[in-house]
Amino acid sequence: MKIALSVTTADGVRTSVAEFADFVKYEEIHNVSMAKIEDDLKVRDLAWLAWHSEKRRKVTSLEFHAWTETVEAINISTEEAKIGPLERTQPTG
Repeated sequence: MKIALSVTTADGVRTSVAEFADFVKYEEIHNVSMAKIEDDLKVRDLAWLAWHSEKRRKVTSLEFHAWTETVEAINISTEEAKIGPLERTQPTG
C-alpha cells in the first residue's frame, strides 16, 4: 500500500511516497481508519502523510506545523498516482 505525493516548496517539487508504516502511524495518532480517510480526504491528511514519510526517511527534521510552513502545495502525483497494494499480479489457483 503506497501513495505518491507531489510536494511543492520554494526549492522545487519532490515526490514523497507514503507507505504502509506511514498509514499505520496515521491511524495510531489520529485514531481513524484509513478506509474512512479515503472517503473524505483532506489536504491536512495528505500533508501529514507526506511529512511523516519525509521525517521517517530523514528528509526533514522539522515538526509537522513547521514543515507545513515550507510547503506551497501537495497533490497526489499524476505520474505515479496511487500505487496499489500489489506491485505485481499474484498467482491464482
